[in-house]
Amino acid sequence: MVQADDPGFLLLAGAPNPGWALHAAREGRTQVLGSLLPGTLPKDSLPAALETSTDPVEAMSAITRLCWGRYVAFIHDPERQQTSLMRDPSGALRAYIWKVDGLTLITSGLPDALLDSVGVRPVVDWSALATLTALPERVGSLSALTDVTIPLPGTIYHVGKDGITTQGIWSPTAIARQDPAPLADLPRVLANCIAGWGNGSSPVSIELSGGLDSSLILGGLARRKDRPAIHALNLVPGATGGGESRFASAVADHWDVPLVEVGIHPSEIDYMAHMERSRPEQPLVYGLDHIADQTSVRSADLVGATTILSGQGGDAVLFQPRGPHIAADRLRAKGPGPTYWRLLAESAASTNRSIWSSLWRSLRPLPMRAAANFQPALAGALLRAQLEAGLPLHPWMEEAKRLPPGKRLQIAMLSNCQIFHAPTLTSAGLRLAHPMLSQPVVEHCLRVPTWELVPDERDRGGARDVLADWLPPAVRERRTKGEATGFYSRAIALQLDRLGPLLREGHLVRQNIIDRAALEPMLNGEALLWRGDHSLLATLVAMELWAQRWA
Repeated sequence: MVQADDPGFLLLAGAPNPGWALHAAREGRTQVLGSLLPGTLPKDSLPAALETSTDPVEAMSAITRLCWGRYVAFIHDPERQQTSLMRDPSGALRAYIWKVDGLTLITSGLPDALLDSVGVRPVVDWSALATLTALPERVGSLSALTDVTIPLPGTIYHVGKDGITTQGIWSPTAIARQDPAPLADLPRVLANCIAGWGNGSSPVSIELSGGLDSSLILGGLARRKDRPAIHALNLVPGATGGGESRFASAVADHWDVPLVEVGIHPSEIDYMAHMERSRPEQPLVYGLDHIADQTSVRSADLVGATTILSGQGGDAVLFQPRGPHIAADRLRAKGPGPTYWRLLAESAASTNRSIWSSLWRSLRPLPMRAAANFQPALAGALLRAQLEAGLPLHPWMEEAKRLPPGKRLQIAMLSNCQIFHAPTLTSAGLRLAHPMLSQPVVEHCLRVPTWELVPDERDRGGARDVLADWLPPAVRERRTKGEATGFYSRAIALQLDRLGPLLREGHLVRQNIIDRAALEPMLNGEALLWRGDHSLLATLVAMELWAQRWA
């Protein structure tokens, strides 16, 4: 369906669904596609704001200031022969820029129908895939397809006759440098965002693990006076590791919400089944567990839910990591007062370190990274050269270098959260939303000092305090975090007869991204169960399966 047709600018969009709408201004030269939710002003104020300016920076800055949601904005300037686009700061709506045969295509995906109509297919950029193998958290920001770019959320891309230039108007670092925000305001901010995603949907399906974050999402929706019908889904592992069903039951009982428990066994997980699915635009680091993905879709279908909510992103925004970086942030901001020494003691207790080790790490913080699980000894020649030269950081992390270590780690984790917007089954039709990653929640928590988010040795203690009314006692007072290592280690061990040959003879080895000899010891089932390499092996499998589909 043609939405706009100007010289040098053609905008096509499918029929609207409950997950998105179209907002147009300036006779169709400004277009915003997706879910626009009200921020500081009513949504109706947006078209008026866009009509007043032809400058893309001014107009898109107004969008990020007035609204939030899941959208991509376009502004076309026929006189300058330029089209500007921006993904919303949360990155919730996927977009890809593909340069092909003198054209620049901005698309939400690269389905076979589009590739067939263009007559050209992008090919694998092996150097980029090597980077993603070592930095899987970058799959949502770095494309491993030639001539394909994943636009950075909150950055304007000006596409013109002379190429593409970029201009950042939103970044986590800029938000973190603003005046501190009171932690006490978090319930209001989070409640508004949960209501925004659930607005107009009934019933709503919630992926309820029993952990803190998904419990807060359910509680935030269930406590509303205008609450919709809510159905919760909890996956119950059929082997040791990862089960949190008793906490999920406590949450569902507390709010009188129906809970469906679905048992799964490691033998049901079949990573090779991804070879039969459509070709994803990026490796499925998130969504590799197709059983969880399919079960969530089926559960929502059974109750007629058009919206699925998850608690993904809570570890980052509410700041789960405990350690000396908390005390380091306090020291940098306030000096070595009593609170600093108390935080050092809490850090030592929560990480089983000595007070002297915690003191040293607060004075000399280590480099921050969200998912440091790659083993350099595993690298083949191509990846080894990249490691020696230094892997490219996420642009948000480059900008955050001068922030205190705790805030740098929080931004590293937010960068990693882009993987949750992957092309999974649950995300089809814009059905899945992650309220914790809503722009207002992200901005608020970036402005809350880390020592308030983590005031003691409790996991996300700040959130547990200010959101206590949203949780049953069992979850509110919980001191541990769910761990699925044992379950997924067993799942991979049961598949090694097929995954082993896939990796040994696959593209990662043939393209010198992974060294086969170094890989071999990891493909031992017994060693896998006690060493806990499942996360790294799952990453290798995700990269290899994706390469098989595109190479």
